[in-house]
Amino acid sequence: MRDALVDWIAANVGQRFAGSSVDRIGVGHSRAMYRITAPDGTRLVARVEQGGVFGTASAEECRVMRALAERDFPVAAIVGDEPTGTAIGRPFFVMEFLDGAAAADERALDGETAAAFVDALARLHQLDPSGIEFDIRVDDPSRATPAQVERWRDIYRGATDKPIPLLEEASAWLLLHAPPLARLAVVHGDAGPGNFVHAGGAVVVVTDWEFAHAGDPAEDYAFCLTMRGSRTMPRDEWLRLFKERAGVELRDEEWRYWEAFNLFKGACANRTCLAVFEDGRNRAPNMAIIGTALHQMFLRRLVAIVHDEGDNQ
Repeated sequence: MRDALVDWIAANVGQRFAGSSVDRIGVGHSRAMYRITAPDGTRLVARVEQGGVFGTASAEECRVMRALAERDFPVAAIVGDEPTGTAIGRPFFVMEFLDGAAAADERALDGETAAAFVDALARLHQLDPSGIEFDIRVDDPSRATPAQVERWRDIYRGATDKPIPLLEEASAWLLLHAPPLARLAVVHGDAGPGNFVHAGGAVVVVTDWEFAHAGDPAEDYAFCLTMRGSRTMPRDEWLRLFKERAGVELRDEEWRYWEAFNLFKGACANRTCLAVFEDGRNRAPNMAIIGTALHQMFLRRLVAIVHDEGDNQ
């Protein structure tokens, strides 16, 4: 694959990359990340699909990033894409290399940088999603959240021939209790520390757009609060930043709904990892772990929220 990847980049990006070295950047699960270093020292990053992990496609991610770049939102510049999988056996795209991206510690986040990230997230949510070619398109804001619940339910169903009753129950609960939405926004879907590159207290680029869609901004704030952000700062600090920097202040029941939504999304996505491990598309041990232990952990947390809410209504 290394030779085929280098040959494609040389032919489609520039002959200066002929004879490049390739090494794996050891981060991420949904995509394999490879650093391409040309003989003259110029570097790029190839972002390669992993056989259907998380049920997302790099073609959509590529379209979203290009559309955001046109709107002057901080994303890495894409220099080439191969969506068919014919060149190296899997779809991929190639983007500029950013110093510090490979070595970033998502747990190392000071208050200034966290505030800059919340500012960037609020700016993202102000963008008009019309004109961005998401795979799932909705015109009626009230359909946005149900459409995402159905999306993740269908992804999990496509990864197993046996229904998972807890996910079926959770999808019904999420559809029943979906909050009203007046305006569609661009939603990152995996927002928080670890998915943006920063330097000197400023956000350089926001990364990992495979879950992006048009929907409710509350999804991003809840994901950051209960998933990625919980490893960097206390909950109260995040809530203060959301209120002061983005004007976001949700009721307790709204935070619980979106925590449940994100756990449901994660449990459905994680189930795809077991499928690609079992059928041989990706035999990496982390695929088996994500598809079993992490999947079940998310299920337990999800059921606790759904059942607690059901008992109180």
